[in-house]
Amino acid sequence: MEVSSSAPPSNGVASPTFPTVEPERVVDHLAAVCEIALGATRLQLEQPGNLLHKSRYAETISRCTRFANDAQSVLYVQKDVAPSSATENGAESAVPASFYYTLSTELSASASTVASLVLLKSPQPIDPTRPLTSQIFITNLPGPASLNAAVGEHGASLSPWEVLHSQVHHALVPYFDANTRSQQAANGARGRTEVDAKTGIPVTKKRLNDLELSLLHLQQNVDIPDISLTFHSIVQNVVEEAEARHTRPSLDSIPANLLQDSTFLNRLQANVNTWIKSIQGITKMTKDPSPGANQEFSTASQEVNFWLSMESALESIEGQLRSEGVLLTLEILKHAKRFQATVSFTADTGLKEAMEKVQKYNQLMRDFPLDELLSATSLPKVQEAIAQIFGHLNKKLRICPYPVRRALPLVEAISADLDDVLRRLLPGTELVDLDYQEFQALMRTCDGIFRVWEDNIKEFTNVAREVTRRRNEKFIPIKIIRKHSELESRIKYVGTFRDNHEQLQRTIVNVLGPGIKTAGGGGSDVPTAAAGTSNGVVMEDMGGVDAVMEVKQAWEALQHVDLLDVTDQGKERWVRAENLYNERTTRVENSIIARLRDRLATAKTANEMFRVFSKFNALFVRPKIRGAIQEYQNQLMDHVKQAINGLHERFKMQYGHSEAHAMAQLRDLPPVSGAIIWARQIEFQLDGYMRKVEAVLGPDWHLHAEGHKLREESDLFKRKLNTARIFEAWLADVGRRKISIAGQLFDIARVRAAGGILELAVNFDPQVITLFKETRNLVWQSGCIPTPSA
Repeated sequence: MEVSSSAPPSNGVASPTFPTVEPERVVDHLAAVCEIALGATRLQLEQPGNLLHKSRYAETISRCTRFANDAQSVLYVQKDVAPSSATENGAESAVPASFYYTLSTELSASASTVASLVLLKSPQPIDPTRPLTSQIFITNLPGPASLNAAVGEHGASLSPWEVLHSQVHHALVPYFDANTRSQQAANGARGRTEVDAKTGIPVTKKRLNDLELSLLHLQQNVDIPDISLTFHSIVQNVVEEAEARHTRPSLDSIPANLLQDSTFLNRLQANVNTWIKSIQGITKMTKDPSPGANQEFSTASQEVNFWLSMESALESIEGQLRSEGVLLTLEILKHAKRFQATVSFTADTGLKEAMEKVQKYNQLMRDFPLDELLSATSLPKVQEAIAQIFGHLNKKLRICPYPVRRALPLVEAISADLDDVLRRLLPGTELVDLDYQEFQALMRTCDGIFRVWEDNIKEFTNVAREVTRRRNEKFIPIKIIRKHSELESRIKYVGTFRDNHEQLQRTIVNVLGPGIKTAGGGGSDVPTAAAGTSNGVVMEDMGGVDAVMEVKQAWEALQHVDLLDVTDQGKERWVRAENLYNERTTRVENSIIARLRDRLATAKTANEMFRVFSKFNALFVRPKIRGAIQEYQNQLMDHVKQAINGLHERFKMQYGHSEAHAMAQLRDLPPVSGAIIWARQIEFQLDGYMRKVEAVLGPDWHLHAEGHKLREESDLFKRKLNTARIFEAWLADVGRRKISIAGQLFDIARVRAAGGILELAVNFDPQVITLFKETRNLVWQSGCIPTPSA
């Protein structure tokens, strides 16, 4: 091991020395990496021209020393094909290709480069006390030679952009996401928004997505051939000479004999015909295909980039047609009266029509906000991007002649892009572990995205129909095939599945009573049985089955399953996990059913059965449990119906003929107040019976056939029990009577039957006494009694 020393500082105190790694150790590590990553052998690395050969070994040591001890952070090992051949018996025969392995500090690639191995380290010197594998990181990049070999073997092109996109998509972005998630978890209770704002994570994520999107565009672009118009050698020479003199070429520069030479003119005409065919090859790409032969693009970005690139290609062709060489060639043919060639050149290329069409189409394609969707870093951004895309599409489709039959597959391609973006942003394998509140927020956001999509699709459909009528185009059905429909259905199914699981877990705890604590089943805040005596309650209630723990373990069956994988393999994995979940929850349901039926069977009265039902009714959302106790439900529903019919009979008797009227007179209750109290008592009893209906049928009792019928009858009965009409009739009657107190306080009357004895009586109307009592009781009943104006 080498030891580096530094000069003592000005104060005379020697600075401490830091150990450095031996360069030979780095070279050995480099050779081992080449053997693994590049398929080299030690013998090949020591061959002439390679990095470990004696002629290059000193240079390799020097480079490795600087890499290990200096701030240099990167080193490249390049593998190139070495041309080799052997001659046997005077004939040349090919031998297996050999390779050169060279070391450099700059990355370069030629047609013979097979691969480039990138070695990275931090700017600090390598620590000799730590393994080199933990300090030097490697990346293997294929070169042009290997990419061309892939084309030859598989018949499919492989571009550097595809390699880079694969590295970014499958390595850099997941590495970034994994580390940001761990950072967010380390911050604990601190808000994610606060942490992101301080660290700049969203901005970096957006830049990474933009890079990934740009690389994807590079490999998805539809290639439009580049046209370069070539000229006859004589015309080319004349043009070059004119450029040298800074003048325009003219016919005077062409020898007179050539202007009459048919061979020369025929070659020029053939040259022009070649230009026409080349230009036609480009302009025909702009023609709208027939509906049965629609030009297909795999993504929406390909469609957008095709028209933008086509406009650039046509502008390039127009620029070449205005060049001196083309003008001189046409002028020569025109001078020779070869009008067919010049007219054909103007009429047959279709360049003008193609440029007009492309420019009109690009009113839609230019500034198309598709990248907002493809580079979205969050679900809310996706929702905003969908609104922007359809806002742009619906607006531009009204003013540009882009065909509706092409717009339909474009929208379907946007749907496919939405599917890809949702798969990228939604954590399919992490949905199981999400906190329930976070899961609900995620589902609400997804519902919002699908709702915005449907709303905009309706508007697009209306716009497409309107445009079709206005253009007098042939009618075509405006039908969009949603590419994300399977994913949408799975998301909604998973949302309902999780809601049912949380409801089962929560209601089981509520049914089992006290003595519970929070457990992490499925990442929710659902309580579970506590230890000790409370756990004993659970075991007793469920017949020896810890229901909460069983449900929690059932949910764990979904661990490590991508809930959003809708491929055939993904569907099979989901079905297996769901079946396992159902098997475990079925055991819990069977235990609940057994205990519930046992309690109902031992109940002696209807009220006891009602108490049992009110305790367990939260579980009636489970079809199996609801079906198991249906016979008891029917008994209790008959009991409730009889009780409600009894209320109807009491109401039909009217207050004046009821026992309540007689009891009200004994309690000195006036008739109006007594009637209102009597009607409210009946209404209170009716509400009690409807609560019993809920106890029997469960929280969604109004969705049940009998529950819905009883609810309608109850609402009708309550309208009959409305006491407002009784109160208003009493107010009107009091107003008509105009009751008042007048005259002297006492009244002296002679009683003839008693022999003319004088009798002193209080001069007070009994109606006033009744009015006072009615007013007092109605105020107690929260009645609004108007006061007479002064």
